[in-house]
Amino acid sequence: MYNPIRQVLDNKLNVRLKIFYFTLEMAKEEKMLQAFSNMLYLKEGIRLDSKDLKSTRADKPVSKEVLDLIKKHKSYFRELEDTVEFVDSVRNPYGIYNFMRDYAKNNGIQHKKKLEFVNNRTGEITERLVDDYYEPHDPEEYVIIIIDHISLISQDSENGRKLSLHESISKLSSEYLIRLRNKYGYIPVVVQQQSAAQESLENIKYNKLKPTLEGLGDNKLTGRDANVILGLFSPFRHEIPQYYGYNIKQFRDNIRFLEIIGGREGGGGTICPLYFDGAVNFFKELPKPDNTAGMRQVEKLLKTIRNN
Repeated sequence: MYNPIRQVLDNKLNVRLKIFYFTLEMAKEEKMLQAFSNMLYLKEGIRLDSKDLKSTRADKPVSKEVLDLIKKHKSYFRELEDTVEFVDSVRNPYGIYNFMRDYAKNNGIQHKKKLEFVNNRTGEITERLVDDYYEPHDPEEYVIIIIDHISLISQDSENGRKLSLHESISKLSSEYLIRLRNKYGYIPVVVQQQSAAQESLENIKYNKLKPTLEGLGDNKLTGRDANVILGLFSPFRHEIPQYYGYNIKQFRDNIRFLEIIGGREGGGGTICPLYFDGAVNFFKELPKPDNTAGMRQVEKLLKTIRNN
């Protein structure tokens, strides 16, 4: 989420970015604090997590210097708030679809066309108005819909019956999000965790722990709906000492591996190692493990954040 925002705001691009972040895992206030934390780190090199920004610790209140920096970037934070709308009050598939459909109706025109329908029994011909194409008021607006994460949605009901979680996920992914993508040109981004079975003893034994399409949790059919599927893997979580030439014992939880694991246009198997700082939600591509100078810089960065 953060990189597209920075690209648009920092470079004053002639596009308008609007992100609807359906935060199913935590309250919207917490997500906004995370965003502020990330921006303070990128703008000023200040490393404060969202808990620090709350000033919940009596021994570590937010300093006047940090408050002054927040005031300094007040206009930027306002732009951030205008760009991202965190939604924690809508959780079910139809509610998410209806929320986004209302936004489309208020920010564009749905053009209609007449079609003729023939009654097969009587031969009678009737005309009906049907949807033709959608025209947004702002053609330079890019609308991104983030669902985080899809297994936490509430279950819908249909014909008086409560749908299972599997059915509700299919309803959201295969019907509603595809409709929002195809009809309005919106960009759905779905976060989905791997199933518990992916971390079975057998998978550990054969080193098959990284994300796969077969390991998608609660509903594997979502993989069919996506244009691109990315997997994010933490070797440290599984006590793997070395991974793709990187010393995981040294990195600990500050490394992730991003992999294209599927998509309509191929490219599967491409892996990108990333430096990761969870305190400020920061990712950056790592140099190759045999790049001595580059890795020394990373080692200095690791020492810095661990000494703070």
